[in-house]
Amino acid sequence: IRFKKDLRITIQDLGWRHGGRYLPQQSDISSVCFWYQSEPHAKFPQLPDWQQLEVN
Repeated sequence: IRFKKDLRITIQDLGWRHGGRYLPQQSDISSVCFWYQSEPHAKFPQLPDWQQLEVN
């Protein structure tokens, strides 16, 4: 995930009802992300263009 300054994520939690209707959930979802970096650091390699990235 590329970002220069901030990163914001939105999660929509939907279940599934009979007849193809969505069911709003009441799930507890949490996440955390840590970035630890010592200074000075070596220059990061340039990332490939988004067209070259592979999604698995």
